[in-house]
Amino acid sequence: MDFLSKILAAKREEVAETKRRCPLEGLVARLERRNAARGFCRALSKPGVRVIAEIKRASPSKGDLRLDLDPAALAHMYESGGAACLSVLTEPAFFKGSIADFSAARDAVSLPVLRKDFILEPYQVFETAAAGADAMLLILRCVTESEASELLRLALALGLDVLVECYDAADARRIPVIFAGIPSETLREHVAVGINNRDLSTFQTEVSHAAEVAKGLPDGLTVVALSGIAGRRDVQTLQTLGINRFLVGEALVRSVDATATLREWREPLAPGVKICGIRYPETAVYCVNRGAGALGAVFYPPSPRYVSPAVARTLFDGIPESVARVGVFVNQPVDAVLDTARTARLTTVQLHGAESPAAMRAVADAGFRVVKAVKSAGEAATLPSFVGPLLECSRGTLPGGNGASWNWAEAKTLAAHRPIAIAGGLTPENLVNASEASGAVALDVSSGAESSPGVKDCVKIASLLACSAGVQTGRFWL
Repeated sequence: MDFLSKILAAKREEVAETKRRCPLEGLVARLERRNAARGFCRALSKPGVRVIAEIKRASPSKGDLRLDLDPAALAHMYESGGAACLSVLTEPAFFKGSIADFSAARDAVSLPVLRKDFILEPYQVFETAAAGADAMLLILRCVTESEASELLRLALALGLDVLVECYDAADARRIPVIFAGIPSETLREHVAVGINNRDLSTFQTEVSHAAEVAKGLPDGLTVVALSGIAGRRDVQTLQTLGINRFLVGEALVRSVDATATLREWREPLAPGVKICGIRYPETAVYCVNRGAGALGAVFYPPSPRYVSPAVARTLFDGIPESVARVGVFVNQPVDAVLDTARTARLTTVQLHGAESPAAMRAVADAGFRVVKAVKSAGEAATLPSFVGPLLECSRGTLPGGNGASWNWAEAKTLAAHRPIAIAGGLTPENLVNASEASGAVALDVSSGAESSPGVKDCVKIASLLACSAGVQTGRFWL
């Protein structure tokens, strides 16, 4: 019997015993004395890195973590560190949690609190609401579609927000069915989707798993990465893959100073710099040695930076896997884009024309990262979640920034909600200001690294990359 089956068998016995001790009528009576909900999903929707900090004493895979923890004291530390919400394990047999832990934590802070448990039947939803929870976890692997739909609607009716947990693409395909008939406004304001990086059957974990599954979810959902997040690097990796919301337990429970750990995780990313318009292998090597996170080859014939797919392949030979190999395309047929991308051994396709969402999806489905150049934050906001927005002013005769600076602060609001790159007028003199003003996690530089169109300048490249201290990889571009 796998981990999940053992947990669910124990949970059914536990619920049966709880129902004998406390009939449903008693829970319904307690609902009238509930405190006002604190807005779990509302707290997650705010800009920036949003962490659901978890209180847990043990786990089936790691054993005892911290049996003597004080839920109230730990909740205070999480709140001081800037946690958006709390999660409290209440499962007793395997996680050694309790409703008492939940109550102690919620009473100690003003944060919204999620009851994390294995919810299998309506009785537990009433129990969760009666305990004063602001939100409930609903794990799709534990229930059928019809059961999930019933439990979700009951939770919403009782005033609970719901974190719906899925694990893989099969779970993700069930979500539109389970959500069918629920108004979009209700989903937006009261439901989030958590993607578990841990397989509950084996308890094996892969931190980037959530970002892959998120590609198959409907657009517009609040997505949270669950499990396996051990440090700032994991947070940064998922940020650059498009996820800004995280549920973290073990790493915080074990932390010597959970407040300081949370503050560190919430610091902005250092921007990943791409040098675009590379034409010679020695230039590519020089950029990588100076810390560029991405290199770009231009496949638009009118550009002075144009190279053929075969030449681009020579540019990228021997480049480390951690450096993105980006191809720039303008209104080319999808088949031609894919042929070039495969010939040049690209990791990333950057589109600068009027490419359709269907074309973007086709490129992504072929295994390439997709970046789309747009002219405004409003246009960027309409892009599918699997596409990386690149904001540029697009002035001049050629697609691209054309060396013209713009009001980078226009990107700030969008950057708070999804990772973005900016281009246009970036130079060694303004790179830092542009990064700080825009909130971009990636910067795309072409003419700012040249002595003349198409001619790269090593002094400018070195100065640009020196200004972006700490940039080692271009995760936005990968």
